[in-house]
Formats: sequence, structure tokens, C-alpha cells
Amino acid sequence: MADWQKPETLAIWLTIGVTLVLFLVLVLILFTRIYIKRILTEQSEKNRLKLDHQKELLKDSILVQERERNRIAADLHDGLIAKLNVLLLTIHANENSEKSTSLLRESIGVARRISHDLSPPLLNETGLADLIAEFVSPLRNKLQIQYYLSEHSQEILANDVKLQLLRVVQEIISNTIKHSQATIIEINIRLTNSMLCLFIADNGKGFEVEDKHNGLGQKNIEMRLQLLKGNYRVKSSPGKGTAYLIYLPI
Repeated sequence: MADWQKPETLAIWLTIGVTLVLFLVLVLILFTRIYIKRILTEQSEKNRLKLDHQKELLKDSILVQERERNRIAADLHDGLIAKLNVLLLTIHANENSEKSTSLLRESIGVARRISHDLSPPLLNETGLADLIAEFVSPLRNKLQIQYYLSEHSQEILANDVKLQLLRVVQEIISNTIKHSQATIIEINIRLTNSMLCLFIADNGKGFEVEDKHNGLGQKNIEMRLQLLKGNYRVKSSPGKGTAYLIYLPI
């Protein structure tokens, strides 16, 4: 009988084989546990970052609401209440009724603008394009507005979607008027069966995107579009204007 056929030799080789198999199984289990642990750690980190981001957006949403309240309060105080006080003094001074009538009309116009800003009238019956057109119409006295609409599908946007998109447009254009020194604003809406694209650009002084990315205005835009499951890109640099591209799946 050959040496390798002896029971003692076979037992040794069997022991070695079983030991190697057990070793490989243990190594496999160890690497599997390490891999799973790494995956769980990465997932936990992603969840933490996502939660932190949501907390930041919630905080910014509160700040945005307070800013809007302050803006409305300023509009009421500086616009409507100031005109009504002048009207009251005019009436007490027994001045001509023509001036009183003019002040009253201006007051009504201010009240109507504030009311429309708070809640656009006939929202259910009015399309997004018309809502934006109504918003930019008074701005044509100060700016050159280039407004284009490309519809390849009938608009079927829900009221809350139209309202949030209108707020985004208002935020962008208000920031443009306040900070960019632009003379031209281009607005382009493209609507298809599956996507709504909104392009807004100006010829203003521009800015460094990274510097403004964490600003309250940008967070307001991001917060509203996140609510709509939409997204946006902004391109700008000093002296070269600013362009926003907003896309929303329908």
C-alpha cells in the first residue's frame, strides 16, 4: 500500500483540507461583515446628510416666511398706509376732491397688488404662462421683457404647482431687479407631455454662483422645487449676466 493511501496520511490531508475550507469560509464571512458594515456606514452617513439638509431647508423655509411677512408689512406701511394717511390729511385740509380721488385710486391699486401677490386671483382658471405674464407686465415700464411660450401639450398643472412655480419666478426676477442692474430679462417656457422647462436670463452684472448658492433666495428656490420634485441649474459670472434653467417632470 502506497504511503498516501495509508489511513493516517488520508486523515492528515482530510484535516488540512477541512481546515483550509474553514479558513476560507471564515475569511469570506469576515470580508462580508466588513463590506456590509461599510455599506451600512455609508448609508447611515447619507441618511444623516439628507436629514441635515432637510433640517436646513426647514430652517430656511421659516426664514423665508418671515422675510415674506416683513415684505408684506413694508408694502402695507410704506405703500398703502402712507397713501391713506396723505388722503386723510387731504380730506381734513379740505383740499380739492380730485387729489383725494387720485390718492384713493392709488391706494386701491396698491391694495390690489398686495392681494395678488398673496394669492393670485382666478388661479384655477389661469395658466402658468398667463400668471407669469401678469406678474411681469408692470415691469415693462422699467425693463425690456422678452417673453416666449412654446407649448407642445395642453397645460394640466395643478394649482399648487402653478403657485410654487410662480413664486420661484417672482423670487428670481425680484432678485434680478434688486441686485443685477439688468436692463433685459428673457423668460422662456417650454411645455411638453412629460416636462416643463423654464428659462430665465438677464444681462445684469452677474455673480459668483458659489458665493450665492447658500443664500436665502437660492434656498427658497431649492425648497419650492424640491417640493415639486423638480430641479434647477444656475449659470452666472461677474459681468456676464445670470441664467436659470428650471425643469419639472409632469
